[in-house]
Amino acid sequence: MTEMNTMNQLIAKYFAGEISEDEMGQLRGWLESSVENKLLFDDLKQNWESLELQSSPNDKSRVLNRVKAKIKADEPIVEKEVKRLFVRSWYRMAASVIVAISVGTLAWYQINEPFSTLNTLGYEVSDCEAGMQKEILLVDGSHVFMNGDSRVKYKKELSGDERNIFLEGEAFFDVARNVKKPFVIGLDGAEVKVLGTSFNIKAYPEDKLMETSVLTGKVSFKHTHGIWEKDQESMFLVPGQKGVINHESEEFDQFNVDNQYDVAWMKNKLIFNNTSLLEITKTLYRMYGVNFKLTDGSLEDLKITADFENEELEEIMKILEMTSEFSYKMENDLVFIGKKDEF
Repeated sequence: MTEMNTMNQLIAKYFAGEISEDEMGQLRGWLESSVENKLLFDDLKQNWESLELQSSPNDKSRVLNRVKAKIKADEPIVEKEVKRLFVRSWYRMAASVIVAISVGTLAWYQINEPFSTLNTLGYEVSDCEAGMQKEILLVDGSHVFMNGDSRVKYKKELSGDERNIFLEGEAFFDVARNVKKPFVIGLDGAEVKVLGTSFNIKAYPEDKLMETSVLTGKVSFKHTHGIWEKDQESMFLVPGQKGVINHESEEFDQFNVDNQYDVAWMKNKLIFNNTSLLEITKTLYRMYGVNFKLTDGSLEDLKITADFENEELEEIMKILEMTSEFSYKMENDLVFIGKKDEF
């Protein structure tokens, strides 16, 4: 790694509060080596503190993690033999970090952290608690059906050139058509844009997968890896198709599916097809508002196939226990799941 990239890494670690004593010594030595370095660092610090004043600690931490990931992904810049050119190249590189943390990151922050304290000012925010479902009628005639443990934010009048709404969780959208004013759903690292159509989006922050499933019309689904154009991919989806983003592998795939499975939750249906027990507990939490605790980590990957419709949670658990290799007990709003015959 070149000195330029090394210092960028150390600067990011410094602002994240993750810098070691040895690394702090390196950074201090670099700061003391020239007035230019000190001025550059002070500029960067001022930009970061400006962001800090406008955001909560959790918001700031998430932003920094993204900046560090971007810095880590940057290719090393070849050092110049001529010292003057080297200094200029370094300065440009360091300046790009300032841009990433100030202008670029703030823009990215507004898109990808829509429910932070800073970014909900002036917006209508609607929450749907776990165990509930909720319908919202927007001023343009569009309907939003929210699943449990979900939230949306939007401008009440949907003003501007686009009808913008932000989602965290799961919702079915039935969008009123307006060819002059696209309907845009902002997600964490993604965006869905339509003119008028119906589709389901599943975008829980704790899930590995983000899914957009189309029932009618045509949908543009964009995956954003970062703040630069080269970091973006997009696809068009039509009825019977689903777009899936894997947050772990960054894969962005399109599938032909039976979309009725993706909206079964709206009719209180549960369809598990070789689904892991961990994913099942997440689904049950969202539908019934009850927390789950697995006493043995090996149970997380237990695969289960089963269908339910309008069943009480206890009845579901009894059936799953009879047909699967686990036992359970319910205590108030907590379900313990353990090995067979543990409970």
